[in-house]
Amino acid sequence: MRNNPGVPRPYYLVRHGQSEWNVLQLTQGQTVAPRLTGRGRDQARRAAELIRDDLALSGCRVDVIRTSDLARAVETAEILAELLGGVLITDPRLREQHLGELEGRPYVETWAAAATHDWSDLDLPVAGGESPRQVRDRIGAALDAIDRAAVTVLVSHGDAIRAAVARLAALHANEAPWLEVPNGAVARVREGGVAWLGHS
Repeated sequence: MRNNPGVPRPYYLVRHGQSEWNVLQLTQGQTVAPRLTGRGRDQARRAAELIRDDLALSGCRVDVIRTSDLARAVETAEILAELLGGVLITDPRLREQHLGELEGRPYVETWAAAATHDWSDLDLPVAGGESPRQVRDRIGAALDAIDRAAVTVLVSHGDAIRAAVARLAALHANEAPWLEVPNGAVARVREGGVAWLGHS
C-alpha cells in the first residue's frame, strides 16, 4: 500500500548501533571514523524490525532514511535501508554535538568536564565545540525539513536526539530532564508526541 500524501506520517528517530569507540568508552562527538561493532549491526537490524512492526498495521512503508554523515550512523542507515527500503540521504545536520577537545578522550574526562560546564548558558560552547543552542538549532532545521507526507527515518546520535526530543517538547536543553538514549533506540514521532518503541 502506498503512503497517502494527504495524511501526515510519523517519522522515526534512531540512534546508531554500538560503535568501536562506545566499547572503548571514548568520546566520539563528530569524530568520523568509529565504525559499528557486530553488536551494533545487530542493534541496527533490531531497530529495523521495530519500525517495520510499528508500520505493519497501517500498511505504510519507509520512504526516506536521512542519516548523519558520520560512519557509525551511515552504517546503521545502510542496514535500515536494506531491510526497510527507502531513499538513503546523508544530512550533516543530524551529526552528534561537536565536543571540541573532548573528542577522543575517555568518558570519565568528558563527565568531569560536563560537571563543571555552565549549562545555564545555552550559548556557551562545550569544550570549544558547539553550544547547546547551536545543536538545538541544527537539529531543529533537520526536523523542519522533513516531508510529513512521507514516512521518514532519521539516524542520529545520543546528544543530538536528546536535543531533538527537547525541541519537540518546546524545552531548552537546560530545562529538559536527562533522557537515556541507548544504542539502537527507536522513537516514533507523531502529532501527539514522542513514543519510544524500544532498543536491543
